[in-house]
Amino acid sequence: MSETILRKIDRRKEDWGAEFYAPVFNQYMGVYVGDPDISTEAVEKVVQAFNQLDQDTLAKLFQFSWDYCKSFCDYVGDQECPSIQQPEEILQYIEPIDMMIEMDPERTETIIRIELNCDWEVEHGLEWLIRDQQILYVGSCEVPDAWKELSYYENYSLNFAFGNNYDNL
Repeated sequence: MSETILRKIDRRKEDWGAEFYAPVFNQYMGVYVGDPDISTEAVEKVVQAFNQLDQDTLAKLFQFSWDYCKSFCDYVGDQECPSIQQPEEILQYIEPIDMMIEMDPERTETIIRIELNCDWEVEHGLEWLIRDQQILYVGSCEVPDAWKELSYYENYSLNFAFGNNYDNL
């Protein structure tokens, strides 16, 4: 029998939730599933994809998150930016909230959407959006559409995955 990835599964009429261990954060984090018909197995596939992101992808997520932090702090001007030496040190200043599960029965791509709290932007937080191992969005929690063409993300305002920062406003 295979090991269960999800724990504390809470199925409700309109949605369901659970939690899983995320090694990158060295803690458990929540999973929110907005469609009650999405199976546990399908959610576990997304969780596994997240937990198996390669070091290069994780390094990029950390760098883009750090870029967001620096750009935001420079933009607001009255907030001191955390002092870090390596991009992975950004993990000290972010905390995962939930993985948001979304699926389209017409598509086969795996969507990883992570919402996080961050010390520098407490109101809007931080969001990571990855489709089939490709980072599409890193920035404030705006929940951009996960199914658009790549050009949508390249031109998305304040998308640090494509270098769109506060200087571009």
